[in-house]
Amino acid sequence: MSAEKPRQLKKKGAAADTETESAPKRRKVSKKDAVEDIAPAGWRPTYDLIVELRKDRTAVVDSMGSEAIAAQASAADRAYQTLVSLMLSSQTKDTVNLTTMQKLRAHPDGLSVQSVLSWPDETLHEMIKQVGFHNNKVKYIKEATRIVAEKHAGRVPSSFDELLELPGVGPKMAIILLRVVYDQVVGISVDTHVHRISNQLGWAGRGGSKTPEQTRKVLEAWMPQEVWADVNLLLVGLGQEVQTEKAKLLGKCLECSDPPRALRLASSLGLHVSKELDKAKLKAPADVLDEGL
Repeated sequence: MSAEKPRQLKKKGAAADTETESAPKRRKVSKKDAVEDIAPAGWRPTYDLIVELRKDRTAVVDSMGSEAIAAQASAADRAYQTLVSLMLSSQTKDTVNLTTMQKLRAHPDGLSVQSVLSWPDETLHEMIKQVGFHNNKVKYIKEATRIVAEKHAGRVPSSFDELLELPGVGPKMAIILLRVVYDQVVGISVDTHVHRISNQLGWAGRGGSKTPEQTRKVLEAWMPQEVWADVNLLLVGLGQEVQTEKAKLLGKCLECSDPPRALRLASSLGLHVSKELDKAKLKAPADVLDEGL
């Protein structure tokens, strides 16, 4: 999973950062009217096409992301192990995150609040040293675990605000954890894939957005809440395929319900469609190739 940088607790008296800024004010209208009023034109057919292209669930994130890792945990440990997995995932490939989680779970003490609190920092560091920013993550994980033990009786918080009080935890992680562990949908989790694709598709507001957190606020302002839970996994997987599985993605484009539109979508996400089709020995409709994709 890419890339929400670890979030530190805000110092007392410090000015609010981008994670705590309030969303832009807009006139009071019903949810239905609000979506129709500010949603980008044509977003729904594009979204539905992405759903179709991602229905196979074969991207790396589908089998190795934090959500997949959470499903492998026991019910008793799922919340805490999901928290650790999400904290490790920042600036770290899903494949590395999965391997690291497997190493932690294989420790004779297991992976739990009690075991992590009992480990010296050096022990934890040795097991997670492959992930990005591993030195900081040792500190964040140990401190977050201490807070969970002392303030929440060993139970990972089930509220957005309380999760954000844990060092190393930002909105992206909190939103995923609440949905995966507690079945609460409180927002749209935005990482670098979601941020980039939202801007490429014109979904991130007039003029685009500068940060994932800005993108989250824009998307939540117009996207209907019934799709919030699915946006992250859909777009992260699509982004991974654009970057590392181009031939597979183009093959799905050619086999979907609207190949020309799907290939235009791939082009808008940065794929040189004609070049990649030639490399994969795939044939596209002539009218699409005439567009110079």
